[in-house]
Amino acid sequence: MILNQGDRVLVIHRRLFENDHSRFFIGTVDDYEGGIARVTGFTFARDIVDGSFCRKSEPRTKLFSLSSGTLLAYYISSDFVMENAQLETRNQGLWLKDGAGFEMDVSEWIHK
Repeated sequence: MILNQGDRVLVIHRRLFENDHSRFFIGTVDDYEGGIARVTGFTFARDIVDGSFCRKSEPRTKLFSLSSGTLLAYYISSDFVMENAQLETRNQGLWLKDGAGFEMDVSEWIHK
């Protein structure tokens, strides 16, 4: 099985049109079967005024079809501190951080 209960993932909705905004969801896999993942975690929304990302305060459980072609899914190591998850723009890139040393570049572009 590709995903197991307890695995942590970052799910990004692909931008399909020029003016689309990427949407991010970070959570823990509750169940996985036939390409469908049930994940409990947090949605991150972009602030339209300053462009920063804010985590919605209440956890959600969502179903994702990982075979749909419209999602990017990243496996996140088990030492990632989910409660401290944050998305930060830095050096023309977008970084997933947990404040305890974990950092992952999740930019859609190459920056030099």
